[in-house]
Amino acid sequence: MARGWLKSFGLAAGAALLPAAAGLLYAATSAAPCDRPERTAAIDASQATPAQTSPDRLTIVLVGDTGFNTTDAKVDAEGIYKGKQVTSFTDALAGVAGAVDGDLAFVNLETVVTDRNDLGPEGRGKGTFHFRSHPAALKALIDSGFNLFALANNHAYDYGAQGIEETLYHLALANAERPIAVAGIGSNFEEAIRPGCLDLGGARFAFSAIGIMTGDQPQSRAGPNKAGQASYRDRPDFVAAVDKLVAMPADYRILSIHYGVEGRVVPDERQLADWRRFAAEEKGIDLIVGHHPQVAQGVELNGKSLIFYGLGNFLHPGAAVPTRFGLCRDYGLMAKLHLARIDGAWRVEAIEAIPLTNTQARPELFAAAEGTKRIYALNHLAAGLDDGKNAKGVRFSPRADGSGLYCADGAAALGGEIGTLCQGWQQPSEPDKAVAAKIASACADKPFYGKPILVKRKVPQRTRRNPSPSPFGPAGPQ
Repeated sequence: MARGWLKSFGLAAGAALLPAAAGLLYAATSAAPCDRPERTAAIDASQATPAQTSPDRLTIVLVGDTGFNTTDAKVDAEGIYKGKQVTSFTDALAGVAGAVDGDLAFVNLETVVTDRNDLGPEGRGKGTFHFRSHPAALKALIDSGFNLFALANNHAYDYGAQGIEETLYHLALANAERPIAVAGIGSNFEEAIRPGCLDLGGARFAFSAIGIMTGDQPQSRAGPNKAGQASYRDRPDFVAAVDKLVAMPADYRILSIHYGVEGRVVPDERQLADWRRFAAEEKGIDLIVGHHPQVAQGVELNGKSLIFYGLGNFLHPGAAVPTRFGLCRDYGLMAKLHLARIDGAWRVEAIEAIPLTNTQARPELFAAAEGTKRIYALNHLAAGLDDGKNAKGVRFSPRADGSGLYCADGAAALGGEIGTLCQGWQQPSEPDKAVAAKIASACADKPFYGKPILVKRKVPQRTRRNPSPSPFGPAGPQ
């Protein structure tokens, strides 16, 4: 079956296709009034009236870069192959699946989603990587609770325009089964910068994504009639994406940015200018989520805005084993944001920081003592974000299980889950001198690797052959 039927909707339209079908699945809940209905979904339907279902507390889970294959490997519905060993997608996520318990759950999908092994890679040469994952892996993510998918990154175009179409196709099928929101790629530039949106009982959450392109190759950039993504390094593209997000009617806005130098734990001047000064301070974006350097960076509160400069990897079999890089670079970060609606506005009242190990195979929590060291490393990085004006690095108090907790002033008095979480919370103490010295050395600002060399290669147009059954059920129009 060819993917061409998506073009009658626009490739990006397929990214959140069939709102009618979603409505049937989720009873009486109506779609939120976002830009495009096919990019909008309603979740958490109940039989109560809108006034009764409109929430005043929400949790958002965040994780970073995610894929389910090594470079150039074939996709297989059975799972992830490394040599002769295979790990099912469900087993690969089992170590953290119970922790993905938010109303919204974000992931940067750094892979093409396809069940095809006949697609040619877009570039070849030393230092190039091509990632593709079977749609059964996407289903495992959704079954775990993820429903916000950022698609704009330097691996979105690994298999050319056909890879973009494949990804949108499978996300369309997924959305027909269970409402999700996607952003960052499309059949043209307008669709690539169009935000997604999810409605939770009348609270509208808009979501946009932009990132660096595959090897900065111009063919990765979407055009008026060309599939791809917007280019983060192209300032007009970035401004256009942010302005689209600001213009969308929403109660809360989330911006995903894929950018940085691999291994750097300190944000560079571009991040401070674009994320802090432009997106947060000038445009008022509520939540800015960064990823790409494969390491966690500091967390910043800036007025009403919250900035994660880097989440690190979540699950990436194509990445190096992180233990070789020391305790400031050997973990991914899962975050849980606890929001309360106060005086009509959503505010972050508590943040849980959960360091993850084994992100190259099967992410899981550290042992408590080791997790605590990573929380102190995050706090060390946060100190560098204080600017004496609007920006304040978030410090987390280590907890008994090795995770960290931040609570806003007055959060304990809010009652409910947030009140319970923050009861008795205190600002963190400093680690002992030996640990502090080790962290300071490990967190020295440096990259992992040099710049990769890429060779351009034109992707031939091919038709689909012998499709395997979709894990999301029947495909769309033939």
